[in-house]
Amino acid sequence: MLHKLNILVLEDEIERRNWFNKVFFKDEVTFCITFKKTIQCLKNEDYDMVFLDRDLGNIKDNGEKVALEMMKQKLCLRATIVIHTMNPQGQESMKSYLDKSHKEVYVIPYTQLLKMKRKDFS
Repeated sequence: MLHKLNILVLEDEIERRNWFNKVFFKDEVTFCITFKKTIQCLKNEDYDMVFLDRDLGNIKDNGEKVALEMMKQKLCLRATIVIHTMNPQGQESMKSYLDKSHKEVYVIPYTQLLKMKRKDFS
């Protein structure tokens, strides 16, 4: 039996959000689409997993900025972080920030996430 996960997802695309809802339907999933809301959630809640996209609809808000702030403020240090952006430069810079402060940081592009099932995240 899989334990219920508390998950934060930074993602602005509806199709991708639907995938997270489908795979993690028995878990608690919080979606954010802005830097401000994401940081507020990370400060106020402990998450088991954090999924970060880089490129969002608003140029000022992006996952790279969130990753840098997570490193600076040491937010969600015990969480498993999954960088799911398809942006190669974003993957590299976000991982470099988070590797400085977090123990479990993975780059799994969204196209690879699509092949995974809930049991892969236990």
